[in-house]
Amino acid sequence: MQRRSEAQPGSQTRLMAVLDSERRRATLTAWVFAMLAGLLGVVLLIPGAWPERLYESIYRLTWPMGLLFAGMLVYELVLRFRIRRLLLRSHLPGWVFRYTNSLIEISVPTVIIIMLAQEMGHLQALSSAAPLLYPLFVGMTVLYLDKWVSLFAGSVAAFQLGWVAWYYLHGHPIEPGMELLAEPSAYVIKSALVFASGLVAGFLAEELKKQLAQAVNHAEERDHAVSVFGQHVSPEIAERLLRQKIEIGGEEREACVMFLDIRDFSKLASGKSPAEVMAYLNLLFGEFIDIVNAHRGIVNKFLGDGFMAVFGAPVEDTDKCSHGVDAALEIISRLQQMNASGSISPTRVGIGLHVGHLMTGNVGASTRKEYTLIGETVNVAARIEEATKLFNANLLVSDSVLERSSELGTEVEDMGLVELKGQRQAVRLYKLA
Repeated sequence: MQRRSEAQPGSQTRLMAVLDSERRRATLTAWVFAMLAGLLGVVLLIPGAWPERLYESIYRLTWPMGLLFAGMLVYELVLRFRIRRLLLRSHLPGWVFRYTNSLIEISVPTVIIIMLAQEMGHLQALSSAAPLLYPLFVGMTVLYLDKWVSLFAGSVAAFQLGWVAWYYLHGHPIEPGMELLAEPSAYVIKSALVFASGLVAGFLAEELKKQLAQAVNHAEERDHAVSVFGQHVSPEIAERLLRQKIEIGGEEREACVMFLDIRDFSKLASGKSPAEVMAYLNLLFGEFIDIVNAHRGIVNKFLGDGFMAVFGAPVEDTDKCSHGVDAALEIISRLQQMNASGSISPTRVGIGLHVGHLMTGNVGASTRKEYTLIGETVNVAARIEEATKLFNANLLVSDSVLERSSELGTEVEDMGLVELKGQRQAVRLYKLA
């Protein structure tokens, strides 16, 4: 056995896939032997299935062939159990295991031919359905995902068929009228075709192995992308974004947009090194991102000393406004705790929320795209955040957000209609913190 206990994550995944394929192969082979055993019983029960002169011979073969099929069925089930244990322990069977097992299975048709020859005659045995089992067992070696095992199985099967044909055609009398079945060239062709089945199985095994490796690599890359992306958005949203079709025109959605800005950031950063400023932002935004994610939002863009987040896109959320307000209030509460504990320099933020229709989609070149939000709703939310400075507020929301929010748990102050920079119409704002 080859131990792979210290395999890297990628090779470990491939190892598990190979072992699972071998387990499936053992299961399939067990079903084949069960089917052969059942077929043997059915043939004996069908009246006239065999000529009268052969019926006694077939009947005498019932027990030895039944025992052969039953023994191989048990063997495959034990093999399946052993592979399952290797799967749990992440061990890969050695090459001796595979080649030996392949040799045992490929030899079954040869044993059947010999049994039939002893009871029915060698020409009847060679012309029976038994040789058809060679390409069947050779084909199942594809699931080893090893082209050399398949080539070995094809070579052994061709050799065994050629050997038994040569053995019975030389030194054994040929019954009158059976000369056509004794033609050596027919068995040379059959052996060549059996060998060709090994070549085909080897090719398929190699192609399947390549596809499996590509699938594993793709799965690993996807998991890595979800892991990295999941640092900024919830796993649910990361999965949706990775699954989402990239539409040139994007899609129209109703979403609640949040803009957050750190007040007097220039003063906070003054006198600090870039490393200290980075550590401060990482600590602060790390807390805020977790809160946004917890409320089914996504931080879409970082804006230096702030960010833009969205609720209700790309994943639909019927309570987008409530989730946006709750996230904003929790951010403010968490910031107060951090200020009180002294873990950061005294910090204030301004947050603006607005809900409305906008376009969402991937924007950029073929080499790099970014999921973004475009529309008047985004512009209004940005202007509401700027208005927090005018009203000395931590959180301002539009009337459309307030109307669709429930159980705020905080005092609401009506700021009236406010003319926002760059907007044609005034917007009624409410101060929540």
